[in-house]
Amino acid sequence: MNFLNIKYFIAIAEEQSISAAARKLYVSQQSLNEHLKKMETELGAPLFKRESLLTLTPAGDCFYEGAKELLNSYDQLLSDLTDINENRISKITIGISTYSEPPFLPDLLAVFHEKYPQYEVSVIKRFHTDILHYMQYVDLYISYLPLEEELAAVPLIDHDPYCVTFRLELAEKIYGSRWPSVKKELLETQELSVLKEMPFLLLYDRHNQMARDFSHIFEEHQFKPKAGFSSENGDLLDHLCARGAGCILRPADYTHRRFGDEHGILPENLFSCPIYISSFVTTLALCYTKGKKLHAAELAFIKTARDFFTK
Repeated sequence: MNFLNIKYFIAIAEEQSISAAARKLYVSQQSLNEHLKKMETELGAPLFKRESLLTLTPAGDCFYEGAKELLNSYDQLLSDLTDINENRISKITIGISTYSEPPFLPDLLAVFHEKYPQYEVSVIKRFHTDILHYMQYVDLYISYLPLEEELAAVPLIDHDPYCVTFRLELAEKIYGSRWPSVKKELLETQELSVLKEMPFLLLYDRHNQMARDFSHIFEEHQFKPKAGFSSENGDLLDHLCARGAGCILRPADYTHRRFGDEHGILPENLFSCPIYISSFVTTLALCYTKGKKLHAAELAFIKTARDFFTK
């Protein structure tokens, strides 16, 4: 048995399906099934009950807890070994989500490079859900969405409220003469349900993390959105919003940097309003693995980022 076997077992346990785990791991079902059979033969006990959804046997449940701990220890060991590698002292890898590039990132990287030219910076994309379990080769992850407590977080913006944004022409087309009163109610209450007649441009990803987080918002405001368009490409949805195809939900800082001028002022034909959310904390943060010893380049990047947003 090796760490690859353990990784495969954990994926099957979490997906409760060999086919779903195979898609997640980019391996064939046959190969994954063979790995599982060899593990069960080596351990001398079945790990799963073969039903419509695979469930752990008592032996599988016991093995799952130990396997998770073992794999976490292994990942931490690899991280520690990488930390002491001399080549890494002068390099930093920034992780961003696959759905959209943070609009402030080019400016922040330019400031960092000017201040610390001795450090090499690379930027890689990660699925938001993967960050909880897979920070290998990522020093710091830029997160607009909430993360679980497994990661340490350095807030860049303590409160970055979500905003609903759309072209005024779209609202005037849908509400007609009612738009001034609808606008007044939205600004006063910050209730998203005021816009339930509007089409929404919805973000999703293959693991449903973003769909889950946005569902919390719509559930809190007690309505099901009318889908104008959905995509895992946030940049595409931003362009569609600017063209008047529907409303988007984005953090305030993101909205003003993406659509505003150099001072963050939005164009006159674009309307944006904060909405009330109590189901999760809305922040912008840099995240890293808890307990990890930060090296000089990471500390320098964190300081630069905090200074950048303070100014």
